[in-house]
Amino acid sequence: MKLPLVIRLSSDGSDRRFFKIHWKGKLAVAIEPSPGDIGTSETYSYVAIGNHLAKIGIPVPEIYDFNKYTGIIVAEYLGDRHLQTEILALISQNKWSQVKVLYQKALSLLARMQVWGCRGFNRRWCYDSEYYDSKLAKEREAFYFLRSFVEDFMGCSKTPAIEDELTRLALQVDLIDDKEYFLHRDFQSRNILVRNGALRIIDFQGGRLGPLGYDVAALLLDPYVALPENVWSELLQFYLDELDSLNITLEKAVFEREFYLLALLRTMQALGAYSYLYLKKGKVFFRPYISPALSNLKTLLAHKNFENLDNLKLLMADLSDRTQNSPQRRRGHRDKI
Repeated sequence: MKLPLVIRLSSDGSDRRFFKIHWKGKLAVAIEPSPGDIGTSETYSYVAIGNHLAKIGIPVPEIYDFNKYTGIIVAEYLGDRHLQTEILALISQNKWSQVKVLYQKALSLLARMQVWGCRGFNRRWCYDSEYYDSKLAKEREAFYFLRSFVEDFMGCSKTPAIEDELTRLALQVDLIDDKEYFLHRDFQSRNILVRNGALRIIDFQGGRLGPLGYDVAALLLDPYVALPENVWSELLQFYLDELDSLNITLEKAVFEREFYLLALLRTMQALGAYSYLYLKKGKVFFRPYISPALSNLKTLLAHKNFENLDNLKLLMADLSDRTQNSPQRRRGHRDKI
Protein backbone atom coordinates (compact mmCIF):
# COMPACT_ATOMS: atom_id res chain seq x y z
CA MET A 1 0.00 0.00 0.00
CA LYS A 2 1.70 3.18 -1.16
CA LEU A 3 0.75 6.16 0.99
CA PRO A 4 1.26 9.80 -0.01
CA LEU A 5 2.37 11.18 3.35
CA VAL A 6 1.41 14.75 4.11
CA ILE A 7 1.68 15.64 7.80
CA ARG A 8 2.92 13.66 10.79
CA LEU A 9 0.33 13.85 13.56
CA SER A 10 0.72 13.67 17.33
CA SER A 11 0.43 10.21 18.84
CA ASP A 12 0.11 11.25 22.52
CA GLY A 13 1.20 8.17 24.52
CA SER A 14 1.02 5.66 21.68
CA ASP A 15 3.98 4.08 19.89
CA ARG A 16 1.95 4.03 16.69
CA ARG A 17 2.64 6.64 14.01
CA PHE A 18 -0.13 8.76 12.50
CA PHE A 19 -0.07 10.70 9.22
CA LYS A 20 -2.63 12.96 7.62
CA ILE A 21 -2.83 11.99 3.96
CA HIS A 22 -4.90 12.44 0.83
CA TRP A 23 -6.82 9.26 0.07
CA LYS A 24 -8.97 8.97 -3.05
CA GLY A 25 -9.75 12.66 -3.09
CA LYS A 26 -10.36 13.16 0.64
CA LEU A 27 -8.36 13.66 3.78
CA ALA A 28 -7.60 10.55 5.78
CA VAL A 29 -5.30 9.36 8.54
CA ALA A 30 -2.81 6.56 7.97
CA ILE A 31 -1.95 4.61 11.12
CA GLU A 32 1.29 2.65 11.24
CA PRO A 33 1.35 -0.03 13.96
CA SER A 34 3.69 -0.10 16.92
CA PRO A 35 6.78 -2.26 16.38
CA GLY A 36 6.57 -5.97 17.15
CA ASP A 37 3.85 -8.57 17.45
CA ILE A 38 1.84 -6.53 19.94
CA GLY A 39 1.54 -3.74 17.40
CA THR A 40 0.22 -6.17 14.80
CA SER A 41 -2.32 -7.62 17.24
CA GLU A 42 -3.39 -4.12 18.29
CA THR A 43 -4.03 -3.25 14.64
CA TYR A 44 -6.32 -6.23 14.12
CA SER A 45 -8.21 -5.26 17.28
CA TYR A 46 -8.62 -1.71 15.99
CA VAL A 47 -10.16 -2.91 12.75
CA ALA A 48 -12.41 -5.57 14.27
CA ILE A 49 -13.66 -3.45 17.18
CA GLY A 50 -13.96 -0.34 15.02
CA ASN A 51 -16.12 -2.16 12.47
CA HIS A 52 -18.23 -3.62 15.28
CA LEU A 53 -18.86 -0.25 16.90
CA ALA A 54 -19.68 1.37 13.56
CA LYS A 55 -22.14 -1.42 12.78
CA ILE A 56 -24.11 -0.80 15.97
CA GLY A 57 -24.26 2.95 15.38
CA ILE A 58 -21.41 4.26 17.53
CA PRO A 59 -19.64 7.22 15.85
CA VAL A 60 -16.08 6.03 15.25
CA PRO A 61 -13.80 6.84 12.30
CA GLU A 62 -14.74 5.01 9.12
CA ILE A 63 -12.04 2.52 8.14
CA TYR A 64 -11.25 3.04 4.46
CA ASP A 65 -8.56 0.42 4.00
CA PHE A 66 -6.45 -2.07 5.92
CA ASN A 67 -3.31 -3.87 4.77
CA LYS A 68 -3.08 -7.05 6.84
CA TYR A 69 0.55 -7.58 5.82
CA THR A 70 1.93 -4.17 6.86
CA GLY A 71 -0.71 -3.49 9.50
CA ILE A 72 -1.32 -0.02 8.06
CA ILE A 73 -4.84 1.32 8.50
CA VAL A 74 -6.34 4.16 6.48
CA ALA A 75 -9.23 5.76 8.30
CA GLU A 76 -11.42 8.81 8.22
CA TYR A 77 -9.70 12.05 9.24
CA LEU A 78 -11.68 13.74 12.00
CA GLY A 79 -9.52 16.77 12.65
CA ASP A 80 -7.62 17.62 15.81
CA ARG A 81 -10.27 19.24 17.99
CA HIS A 82 -10.42 17.11 21.14
CA LEU A 83 -13.22 17.30 23.66
CA GLN A 84 -10.52 18.50 26.06
CA THR A 85 -9.88 21.54 23.86
CA GLU A 86 -13.57 22.40 23.66
CA ILE A 87 -14.17 21.96 27.38
CA LEU A 88 -11.15 23.98 28.50
CA ALA A 89 -12.15 26.82 26.16
CA LEU A 90 -15.65 26.87 27.66
CA ILE A 91 -14.33 26.72 31.23
CA SER A 92 -12.00 29.65 30.51
CA GLN A 93 -15.11 31.65 29.58
CA ASN A 94 -17.04 30.38 32.62
CA LYS A 95 -19.64 28.76 30.37
CA TRP A 96 -20.45 25.89 32.68
CA SER A 97 -23.89 25.20 31.24
CA GLN A 98 -22.29 24.51 27.85
CA VAL A 99 -19.63 22.37 29.53
CA LYS A 100 -22.36 20.21 31.01
CA VAL A 101 -24.19 19.93 27.69
CA LEU A 102 -21.04 18.64 25.98
CA TYR A 103 -20.40 16.14 28.75
CA GLN A 104 -24.01 15.01 28.61
CA LYS A 105 -23.55 14.25 24.91
CA ALA A 106 -20.42 12.25 25.71
CA LEU A 107 -22.12 10.37 28.55
CA SER A 108 -25.14 9.55 26.43
CA LEU A 109 -22.82 8.20 23.78
CA LEU A 110 -20.86 6.24 26.37
CA ALA A 111 -23.96 4.59 27.80
CA ARG A 112 -25.06 3.43 24.33
CA MET A 113 -21.58 2.16 23.49
CA GLN A 114 -21.38 0.17 26.73
CA VAL A 115 -24.83 -1.38 26.42
CA TRP A 116 -24.99 -1.94 22.66
CA GLY A 117 -21.29 -2.67 22.25
CA CYS A 118 -21.37 -5.86 24.30
CA ARG A 119 -24.02 -7.36 22.03
CA GLY A 120 -22.32 -9.55 19.47
CA PHE A 121 -18.90 -8.63 20.83
CA ASN A 122 -16.33 -11.33 20.07
CA ARG A 123 -13.72 -11.63 22.81
CA ARG A 124 -11.24 -12.95 20.25
CA TRP A 125 -11.02 -9.39 18.92
CA CYS A 126 -9.20 -8.34 22.11
CA TYR A 127 -5.43 -8.17 21.66
CA ASP A 128 -4.76 -7.37 25.30
CA SER A 129 -7.19 -9.21 27.56
CA GLU A 130 -10.79 -10.26 27.19
CA TYR A 131 -11.99 -8.85 30.52
CA TYR A 132 -11.20 -6.15 33.01
CA ASP A 133 -10.54 -8.16 36.18
CA SER A 134 -8.59 -8.07 39.44
CA LYS A 135 -5.39 -9.30 37.81
CA LEU A 136 -5.38 -6.39 35.37
CA ALA A 137 -6.39 -3.95 38.12
CA LYS A 138 -3.55 -5.11 40.34
CA GLU A 139 -0.68 -5.42 37.87
CA ARG A 140 -1.46 -2.64 35.42
CA GLU A 141 -3.13 -0.10 37.64
CA ALA A 142 -2.35 -0.39 41.36
CA PHE A 143 1.18 -1.82 41.00
CA TYR A 144 1.85 0.30 37.90
CA PHE A 145 1.14 3.30 40.12
CA LEU A 146 3.58 2.02 42.77
CA ARG A 147 6.30 1.28 40.26
CA SER A 148 6.09 4.24 37.87
CA PHE A 149 4.76 7.02 40.07
CA VAL A 150 5.78 6.20 43.65
CA GLU A 151 9.17 4.64 42.90
CA ASP A 152 10.33 6.13 39.61
CA PHE A 153 8.73 9.56 39.65
CA MET A 154 8.66 10.28 43.37
CA GLY A 155 11.81 8.33 44.24
CA CYS A 156 10.22 6.47 47.15
CA SER A 157 10.21 2.78 48.02
CA LYS A 158 7.05 0.73 48.29
CA THR A 159 6.55 -1.56 51.27
CA PRO A 160 4.93 -4.99 51.67
CA ALA A 161 2.13 -3.30 53.60
CA ILE A 162 1.13 -1.00 50.74
CA GLU A 163 1.42 -3.87 48.24
CA ASP A 164 -0.85 -6.06 50.36
CA GLU A 165 -3.37 -3.27 50.76
CA LEU A 166 -3.53 -2.54 47.04
CA THR A 167 -3.76 -6.25 46.24
CA ARG A 168 -6.84 -6.49 48.45
CA LEU A 169 -8.24 -3.39 46.78
CA ALA A 170 -7.79 -4.86 43.29
CA LEU A 171 -9.42 -8.14 44.33
CA GLN A 172 -12.65 -6.23 44.95
CA VAL A 173 -13.04 -5.93 41.18
CA ASP A 174 -13.90 -9.62 41.03
CA LEU A 175 -16.78 -9.00 43.44
CA ILE A 176 -18.57 -6.81 40.87
CA ASP A 177 -21.48 -8.90 39.63
CA ASP A 178 -21.82 -7.70 36.04
CA LYS A 179 -18.63 -7.24 34.01
CA GLU A 180 -20.16 -8.03 30.62
CA TYR A 181 -20.49 -4.50 29.21
CA PHE A 182 -18.27 -3.05 26.49
CA LEU A 183 -15.29 -1.32 28.09
CA HIS A 184 -13.23 1.22 26.13
CA ARG A 185 -10.71 1.52 29.01
CA ASP A 186 -9.36 4.90 27.93
CA PHE A 187 -12.53 6.91 27.57
CA GLN A 188 -11.16 10.38 28.30
CA SER A 189 -11.38 13.80 26.68
CA ARG A 190 -8.43 13.33 24.33
CA ASN A 191 -9.99 10.20 22.89
CA ILE A 192 -13.17 12.03 21.90
CA LEU A 193 -12.99 14.31 18.89
CA VAL A 194 -15.43 17.09 18.03
CA ARG A 195 -16.23 17.18 14.32
CA ASN A 196 -18.90 19.51 12.91
CA GLY A 197 -20.50 19.73 16.34
CA ALA A 198 -20.71 15.95 16.80
CA LEU A 199 -18.61 13.72 19.04
CA ARG A 200 -16.54 10.87 17.59
CA ILE A 201 -14.74 8.19 19.59
CA ILE A 202 -11.18 7.09 18.85
CA ASP A 203 -8.56 4.75 20.37
CA PHE A 204 -11.02 1.93 21.00
CA GLN A 205 -8.55 -0.84 20.11
CA GLY A 206 -8.08 -1.70 23.79
CA GLY A 207 -11.76 -2.54 24.10
CA ARG A 208 -12.86 -5.57 26.11
CA LEU A 209 -15.68 -6.56 28.45
CA GLY A 210 -15.93 -5.03 31.90
CA PRO A 211 -18.07 -3.16 34.47
CA LEU A 212 -20.05 -0.02 33.73
CA GLY A 213 -18.34 2.26 36.22
CA TYR A 214 -14.83 2.27 34.76
CA ASP A 215 -15.26 4.32 31.58
CA VAL A 216 -17.52 6.90 33.19
CA ALA A 217 -14.94 7.35 35.96
CA ALA A 218 -12.21 7.78 33.35
CA LEU A 219 -14.17 10.57 31.69
CA LEU A 220 -15.48 12.44 34.71
CA LEU A 221 -12.21 12.32 36.69
CA ASP A 222 -10.09 13.03 33.64
CA PRO A 223 -6.94 14.98 34.67
CA TYR A 224 -6.76 16.54 31.19
CA VAL A 225 -9.77 18.65 32.22
CA ALA A 226 -9.92 18.34 36.05
CA LEU A 227 -13.64 18.94 36.55
CA PRO A 228 -14.68 20.11 40.03
CA GLU A 229 -16.23 17.37 42.14
CA ASN A 230 -19.64 19.07 42.29
CA VAL A 231 -19.77 19.11 38.48
CA TRP A 232 -18.71 15.51 37.88
CA SER A 233 -21.01 14.21 40.62
CA GLU A 234 -23.95 15.97 38.93
CA LEU A 235 -22.95 14.51 35.57
CA LEU A 236 -22.71 11.06 37.11
CA GLN A 237 -26.42 11.24 37.94
CA PHE A 238 -27.14 12.20 34.32
CA TYR A 239 -25.23 9.09 33.22
CA LEU A 240 -27.33 6.88 35.50
CA ASP A 241 -30.46 8.40 34.00
CA GLU A 242 -29.14 7.57 30.52
CA LEU A 243 -28.60 3.96 31.56
CA ASP A 244 -32.14 3.87 32.91
CA SER A 245 -33.44 5.06 29.53
CA LEU A 246 -31.64 2.06 28.00
CA ASN A 247 -33.47 -0.24 30.45
CA ILE A 248 -30.38 -0.77 32.58
CA THR A 249 -31.63 -0.52 36.15
CA LEU A 250 -28.97 -0.33 38.81
CA GLU A 251 -29.04 -0.29 42.58
CA LYS A 252 -27.59 3.14 43.20
CA ALA A 253 -25.68 2.28 46.38
CA VAL A 254 -24.05 -0.74 44.73
CA PHE A 255 -23.13 1.22 41.61
CA GLU A 256 -21.69 4.05 43.69
CA ARG A 257 -19.45 1.63 45.58
CA GLU A 258 -18.22 0.10 42.33
CA PHE A 259 -17.75 3.52 40.73
CA TYR A 260 -15.49 4.79 43.50
CA LEU A 261 -13.44 1.58 43.46
CA LEU A 262 -12.95 1.78 39.71
CA ALA A 263 -12.29 5.51 39.82
CA LEU A 264 -9.54 4.97 42.37
CA LEU A 265 -7.91 2.24 40.29
CA ARG A 266 -8.24 4.28 37.09
CA THR A 267 -6.65 7.30 38.77
CA MET A 268 -3.70 5.20 39.93
CA GLN A 269 -3.35 3.91 36.37
CA ALA A 270 -3.28 7.47 35.06
CA LEU A 271 -0.56 8.49 37.53
CA GLY A 272 1.49 5.47 36.54
CA ALA A 273 1.02 6.15 32.83
CA TYR A 274 1.85 9.86 33.01
CA SER A 275 4.97 9.14 35.03
CA TYR A 276 6.12 6.37 32.70
CA LEU A 277 5.51 8.37 29.54
CA TYR A 278 7.30 11.39 30.97
CA LEU A 279 10.31 9.63 32.48
CA LYS A 280 10.81 6.64 30.17
CA LYS A 281 9.47 7.95 26.87
CA GLY A 282 10.52 11.57 27.30
CA LYS A 283 6.99 12.82 26.58
CA VAL A 284 6.91 16.07 28.54
CA PHE A 285 3.31 16.65 27.45
CA PHE A 286 2.14 14.40 30.29
CA ARG A 287 4.06 16.07 33.14
CA PRO A 288 1.48 18.81 33.93
CA TYR A 289 -1.31 16.26 34.39
CA ILE A 290 0.36 14.46 37.27
CA SER A 291 -0.72 17.11 39.76
CA PRO A 292 -4.47 17.07 38.92
CA ALA A 293 -4.40 13.26 38.87
CA LEU A 294 -2.86 13.28 42.34
CA SER A 295 -5.54 15.71 43.50
CA ASN A 296 -8.20 13.34 42.17
CA LEU A 297 -6.62 10.47 44.08
CA LYS A 298 -6.72 12.41 47.34
CA THR A 299 -10.34 13.43 46.72
CA LEU A 300 -11.34 9.82 46.13
CA LEU A 301 -9.48 8.59 49.21
CA ALA A 302 -11.61 10.90 51.36
CA HIS A 303 -14.70 8.89 50.42
CA LYS A 304 -16.26 6.75 53.12
CA ASN A 305 -15.64 3.56 51.11
CA PHE A 306 -11.90 3.88 51.65
CA GLU A 307 -11.74 4.33 55.41
CA ASN A 308 -9.51 1.26 55.72
CA LEU A 309 -6.86 2.25 53.17
CA ASP A 310 -4.53 3.48 55.90
CA ASN A 311 -1.27 2.73 54.11
CA LEU A 312 -2.31 4.46 50.90
CA LYS A 313 -3.50 7.49 52.85
CA LEU A 314 -0.20 7.68 54.70
CA LEU A 315 1.65 7.41 51.41
CA MET A 316 -0.39 10.22 49.89
CA ALA A 317 0.13 12.44 52.91
CA ASP A 318 3.88 11.94 52.62
CA LEU A 319 3.98 12.53 48.86
CA SER A 320 1.54 15.41 48.57
CA ASP A 321 4.17 18.14 48.78
CA ARG A 322 6.80 16.44 46.61
CA THR A 323 5.29 16.91 43.16
CA GLN A 324 6.85 20.35 42.88
CA ASN A 325 10.37 18.87 42.87
CA SER A 326 12.01 17.57 39.74
CA PRO A 327 12.43 13.81 39.29
CA GLN A 328 16.17 14.31 38.86
CA ARG A 329 16.49 15.77 42.36
CA ARG A 330 14.43 12.94 43.83
CA ARG A 331 16.41 10.11 42.30
CA GLY A 332 19.27 10.67 44.70
CA HIS A 333 17.31 9.34 47.68
CA ARG A 334 14.68 6.72 48.34
CA ASP A 335 12.50 7.08 51.39
CA LYS A 336 10.61 4.29 53.07
CA ILE A 337 6.91 5.01 53.33
